[in-house]
Amino acid sequence: MTEIEKCIFELLQKSSSSYLSIKTLKIKCGEGVKSALFNLEKKGIVISKRKKYALVEKLGYIKGIFDGKKKGYGFLMPDNDIEDLFISPNDTYTALDGDLVLAEKLKKSRGRWTGRIVKVIERERDFFVGEVIRDNGELMFEPQVRKIPYLFEIENTKKVNEGDWILVKFLKWTTPVLPPLVKFVKKINKDNLYNIIVKQEYKLKHEFPNIVLKELQQVSSVNLGGRKNLTELPTITIDPEDAKDLDDAISITRKGMNYNLWVHIADVSSVVYKGTAIDEEASQRGCTTYLPEDTYFMLPKELTDQLSIEEGRLCPAISIHMSFDRKGKFIKREFYKSTISSDKKFSYQETQDILDEKTDSKFVGDLKQMSELARILTLKRERLGYLNFSKQEVKINFEDSNLVEVLARKEIWTEKIIEQFMISANEVVAEKINSNKTPSIYRTHEEPDIKQLMEFKELVEYLGFNLKSTKRGDLSLFLDEIKGSPYERILNYGLLRCMKRARYIARAEPHYGLASKLYTHFTSPIRRYPDLVVQRILFGEQYSQEELKEIADHSTEQEWKSDEAEREITKFYVLRFLLKNRWKSYRGMVSNIASNGIFVELDEFIVSGFIPLKLMPPDEYKIKNHSLKGRKHTFQIGDMLIVKIYTVSPETGELILEYSGKVKKLN
Repeated sequence: MTEIEKCIFELLQKSSSSYLSIKTLKIKCGEGVKSALFNLEKKGIVISKRKKYALVEKLGYIKGIFDGKKKGYGFLMPDNDIEDLFISPNDTYTALDGDLVLAEKLKKSRGRWTGRIVKVIERERDFFVGEVIRDNGELMFEPQVRKIPYLFEIENTKKVNEGDWILVKFLKWTTPVLPPLVKFVKKINKDNLYNIIVKQEYKLKHEFPNIVLKELQQVSSVNLGGRKNLTELPTITIDPEDAKDLDDAISITRKGMNYNLWVHIADVSSVVYKGTAIDEEASQRGCTTYLPEDTYFMLPKELTDQLSIEEGRLCPAISIHMSFDRKGKFIKREFYKSTISSDKKFSYQETQDILDEKTDSKFVGDLKQMSELARILTLKRERLGYLNFSKQEVKINFEDSNLVEVLARKEIWTEKIIEQFMISANEVVAEKINSNKTPSIYRTHEEPDIKQLMEFKELVEYLGFNLKSTKRGDLSLFLDEIKGSPYERILNYGLLRCMKRARYIARAEPHYGLASKLYTHFTSPIRRYPDLVVQRILFGEQYSQEELKEIADHSTEQEWKSDEAEREITKFYVLRFLLKNRWKSYRGMVSNIASNGIFVELDEFIVSGFIPLKLMPPDEYKIKNHSLKGRKHTFQIGDMLIVKIYTVSPETGELILEYSGKVKKLN
């Protein structure tokens, strides 16, 4: 804060009145008050009302990011680590998804706090991409962002026509009674829509500032002297086939019934120093974003390549040596800076083929020991209540930049092996830092909403399964019991929807989903900024609590944006593929029921579409439990259907399906 800002803050803090006039503040603090108030209001420290000002904290308002939803409601994600607030559609004021806002806490409803937004501090987006549509005879702008449920008024409609895709600049939205106002910027060719969305909606960029590039030229190789030499230790990397950065490597030995595991992490902190231009840019980006056809790096590509643990290269690393007994109990753990050399670069599929005895390798013994230890660690965690979700993802393949194939792939065992080892490394680092009483960043996952869990339990029982209770231990057992079931994917997804989102915080808190008392992120410093910070802290770098809180909040925000970008752009390509193949029939499972139709998730593409009543067999339908019942026809969650595509729009994300028939009942 400037001296004038401090003066204003102290006056408002000590004042017996909540609000002070600008005239009073000017008398006490001198010239420059108006500019200082503007800055303080922009930061969300003060709020104005009829030309008077008050401290936000004194009024009890909460600052945070508004996570808006398509149906009009949303959640306030506070930046002071308190519980999220539910914001009903009538209490969102003029907030749009992603905006920084102030809200007041209202009351608890159904087990969670509700709130009302009172002010928008800063807009997340200055520009929007969308379509010009006609609504009640007027040309309006419909944002491509599906989490925004409003139509925008266009300042001058003379340059646009119905059906145009355009870029607009946000002007203002002062009252929820009127629509937001935007200004036409330019028309967009639908073929170039992807690039516009990436740049304007998610603010992703390849280019690094000149100051970063200049600094990059001065980055030298790490002096390997004084490090523990582990180059004689058999070491391998196991990553996705198309991995762009190799953060980690693994070594393992077994002595009697005990396992010695080394998790080696690229030592980014020995190259990227706190406060440098490279560090500041990495902090702003927060993480690397992986899109189907492109990658937006957190660190410059040249540096990413230099730091990656490539086969046959001497690499500076931070090694965590963990010893386990045959039950997965820690015997000892050590942390040191090391020099390693990867003997072999493997993909997940290659190592799975070796374990399945489809191919041979001189590392088969190491891989079998890794598999044994990973199973021991998994069972140990499951006994504590670890939620071992089955994961599926869509793989999009291109040839010469042309979309040629979309495949759904399920996580394989070797991915779980590496996941278990990374969890162990992150846990011991969190415990070590916490035992040192050193301020740091932690990764937390709060307990889920009990009401949503009870609704999930009803669905489970409706589908014929048994869920003893909604306690974490019983949820863990349930996930294990449904493995291999035809309903596994839909039930995994149903439980995931009950979970809150994991986030970074600047204090030690447990992680619900992993059943970890303490957890952090340490194992991916090339692609996640908090990991780089934790890496520095582990070896003595100091950060203030204020610095850590700011990094944690910003990193959470950037991670969520990155996840959304990956999800939305992947869906964009999936729908584009379906558009090219819209005459085919597809299998899908009913995933949800509404009064006006049913939602179906397509098997091959893990994408959800909607069948409205008009495209279902004619009947008089009513919702009953988890089904849509008519006199002749019934559709329930879990039904497998044959569907055809009625309409599909990659630009808006809309997928309307048409019912073609039912698949024989699942066993």
